[in-house]
Amino acid sequence: MGIYSYTFVSTTIPPIPLISVTLYSPSSNYSLSLNCQAILDTGSDCTLIPIPFVTKVKGKASIGSVRIPFSGKMTLGIPYEVGLVFDEYEYSSFQVFACSVEEMGELLIIGRDLMNHHRIEFDGQNLTFTVF
Repeated sequence: MGIYSYTFVSTTIPPIPLISVTLYSPSSNYSLSLNCQAILDTGSDCTLIPIPFVTKVKGKASIGSVRIPFSGKMTLGIPYEVGLVFDEYEYSSFQVFACSVEEMGELLIIGRDLMNHHRIEFDGQNLTFTVF
């Protein structure tokens, strides 16, 4: 269980729930890993990751691609399997969708596909969230 504070990234947008995650190659057991920041997005159905991140950890690409609505427009998502550590929980093989950095920036977006495995309590008044 972890208790985290919301992060202020700009004076023009409200604070957001950011969490550190570790990505790794599903076949390498951390020899190829990357620590990065992720936004917990309750409005996202799936977990999105910038393409350079899956390339760096040598994620395992699946066949095909899908069009994913993102920020009011459609973007191309390529399914990959990656290892992922979220809070104290480890997923040795988790499906994410890799998208262009130009489309999504350099933060992962944790969607409900991962969040629904956990009880997460968002406390907007105190600007904290807890992963159980």
